[in-house]
Amino acid sequence: MRTPTMRAVVMREFGGPETLRIEEVPAPQPASLRERDVLIRVRAVGVCYHDIINRSGNLPRTRLPSILGHEIAGEVEAVGSGVQAFRAGDRVATIQRVHCGRCDLCRRGRTTLCKEGVFFGEEIPGGYADYVVSEEQGLARVPEGLAIEEASICACTIGTALHVVRARGGVQLDETVLITGASGGVGLHTIQVCRLIGARVLAVTSSPQKADDLRKAGADEVIVAPSLKFAEQARRLTSGRGVDVVLEITGALTFDQAMRSLAPAGRLIVVGNLETRPVSFMPGLVILNELEIRGSFATTTPELSESFRLVGEKKVRPMVSRLMPLSDAPRAHQILYDRGVTGRIVLQV
Repeated sequence: MRTPTMRAVVMREFGGPETLRIEEVPAPQPASLRERDVLIRVRAVGVCYHDIINRSGNLPRTRLPSILGHEIAGEVEAVGSGVQAFRAGDRVATIQRVHCGRCDLCRRGRTTLCKEGVFFGEEIPGGYADYVVSEEQGLARVPEGLAIEEASICACTIGTALHVVRARGGVQLDETVLITGASGGVGLHTIQVCRLIGARVLAVTSSPQKADDLRKAGADEVIVAPSLKFAEQARRLTSGRGVDVVLEITGALTFDQAMRSLAPAGRLIVVGNLETRPVSFMPGLVILNELEIRGSFATTTPELSESFRLVGEKKVRPMVSRLMPLSDAPRAHQILYDRGVTGRIVLQV
């Protein structure tokens, strides 16, 4: 009997966009589902810069051959015997990293740090394919009226924004927040979440062409810094004091400037890192100003559900800037790498 197949963008080696190739591969079958598994017919998958880092071979957990894609939305095709929250036909979206629900960190509510957690496109196959399998605790129901393409990006953009701004950053009303890499998918939605709280937002971009998009997203001030030197301007915009919080989406490339932008008692929250390389800083600066450096990783399922609520209430707008077919995944990667998009590219499956 012939094994059913599906289309998938398969990466069999690390390298450039040309390593992504459409293939026919075995499709996951309902009969093979574990107790808590959900088989999803993928309809849309977002393209994140994390995928580019992954494709380049800089994420050590990735198992080759790999199917990338962690921003996934579609319809439930079948469920395992123990699944209670979903049934065939439901519209669902995934978080980036599925947690076990059993370890000590999960029991403490720190599910993004789950010891047994698996990331789509790294330890398990991702959504650049016709079908994907997720355990039910990694899913949220997509509300009626929300486009499936917009739903696909909500976890990694709005959910991540909620996690970094509130859970990790503790951003408060009237604080001043500086956001690096602000014109990307996470950055544009982080601006919106900060404004929702009532914070003042300074958005940093290296591209003058993207300044208007940042203002439209809600940034109070836009710092255009092609050289990635922005600390001096951030201090000018705060009357020399510095900012209360930096949401560091760019990572190593701007870490030093981010540190120099902080006010005394400031908080630096690292949520992204475009180049996997070490950084250096002066411990004395941290000591004398009692600065805090924190990390922020992924999204929780409740944060994804809250993202959907905020979108439904029109308090946050999903920024899908371009739709492309699944077969154009290599071109989508190149466009994103070339900084040729503001917001998110979504592949329609």
